[in-house]
Amino acid sequence: MDARNDADDVSEDSREGSPANSPARVPVRIAQAPAVPHARPSNRTRGRRRLIRRLLLGAASLAILAAALWWVIVPQYAGAVATFQSLQRVPVLLVVAAGTLELASLACYSVLSASLLGSGRPSYFTILRIDLSGLAVNHVVPGGGATAAAARFHLLHRAGVRPAKALTTAAIEVTVSNLVLTAFFALGLLLSVTTVSANGYYRTASIAALAVLLATGLGVWLLTQRTAKIVARARAAARRIPLLNPDGVEALLRTMAEQIRQLAKDPRALGIDLIFAGLNWLLDAAALWVLLAAFGHQLGLGPLLTVYGLGNILAALPLTPGGLGLVEGVMVPALIGFGTPAGVALLGVIGWRLFQFWMPLPLGAAAYLSLRLGTFKKHRERRDVPATS
Repeated sequence: MDARNDADDVSEDSREGSPANSPARVPVRIAQAPAVPHARPSNRTRGRRRLIRRLLLGAASLAILAAALWWVIVPQYAGAVATFQSLQRVPVLLVVAAGTLELASLACYSVLSASLLGSGRPSYFTILRIDLSGLAVNHVVPGGGATAAAARFHLLHRAGVRPAKALTTAAIEVTVSNLVLTAFFALGLLLSVTTVSANGYYRTASIAALAVLLATGLGVWLLTQRTAKIVARARAAARRIPLLNPDGVEALLRTMAEQIRQLAKDPRALGIDLIFAGLNWLLDAAALWVLLAAFGHQLGLGPLLTVYGLGNILAALPLTPGGLGLVEGVMVPALIGFGTPAGVALLGVIGWRLFQFWMPLPLGAAAYLSLRLGTFKKHRERRDVPATS
């Protein structure tokens, strides 16, 4: 019982125990302790915590990269040098073909973005530059997926896309793209069943891939068919999580459910989205295959999809920028496990990462400058021009 209730009880007892003609007794008031407000961390404290998290994440990224260099790159270095020296020359046409396939992969992802944004969207060239800018951020910042998503959202908004539309499109695009990647990984495991049947790690990975596919399908079905229940539970969870707005979560889920229903009503549009999501991954995987072939080894489709899917699933983990170190540290041993010579595996993966990881950095920087100095500047000038009567 708090101090205020104690004071009220004392006052009531005094009134009941005194005769009518007796002088009024002065109720005893107990001083109420001032309420202690919930202490919120200051801006300096929050900034210090963010700095500590970034330093820890950066240290973890460096540790993973160092481990990949020491246990994966260094042991295969001698074999890679011998393989490279045994070649009279690297086939230039195959290297050019790998770069072209990588560029085509990036272009297909932006086609998917444009398709999901629908009518009233910016031009395809603007969307392509926005996607390249976001990808460059993802390849620079440790665990940069969230930062890249925020940057891409900001750029889409500046290009004239409504915030709700940009947010739901990004969420659906990531879901569709990751679902297709997981399906390719599961297909690769199925095609390699005779090779991986004796490997417990691959059996575990195949079960995990199947579980992800089933969980994603169930989640989409529940969101579209039981929207009210999902929204209610999401709001309840959002109230317990700091920095989450229950109203914003509800708006996002309802908009996503409606957009998924619209896609389901238009099989042609859904088919186009799935095709370009698939081409984005398949063209990237084809670039890896071409580079392995350039160094003298032709990999089967099943092992290719298995190794490629495994590497890109791990790249999504928020540990290093774009999975740097993680991807190489997993894909090189996986390729060797499928019979690829050690030197060829190392050269092929490093060559592929030059196109897949490093090439988007200068392209993204150029795309961002082009947006800042071109498209966005023109939009700002149009808004600043006063309307004439």
